[in-house]
Amino acid sequence: MGIYNLFCNKLFIWLNVGFCMAKRIGNVRSIALERINTLFSEASSEFKNHPERSHRYVKIVLRLVAKAGVRIPRKFRSNYCRKCKIYLSSGVNSKVRTRNGKLIVFCSKCKNYRRMLLKPRV
Repeated sequence: MGIYNLFCNKLFIWLNVGFCMAKRIGNVRSIALERINTLFSEASSEFKNHPERSHRYVKIVLRLVAKAGVRIPRKFRSNYCRKCKIYLSSGVNSKVRTRNGKLIVFCSKCKNYRRMLLKPRV
């Protein structure tokens, strides 16, 4: 009887720890998304005066995304270059074009381009 109670107590503790970890992971994701939004808005406002600072913000966001296990929101995905990891501002250091239902973003620094669908798949 004593071994059974000990086993049940350990199982109960293990389940509670797992539940607490799940709560904590949810908090980490919400905090990460909030910081991503803040850093991209700061990057866009700082780009005109301090472009190096906005590039640094993008690198911080990418590190945060990797650690927290979240995706970058769709509205920010075209705002950085995946190859050279810099903040892209259309007309300044990138070109944005549309062709055949695709958005094409061209980075002027590394000459890399990225194509994204504009039309939803049917």
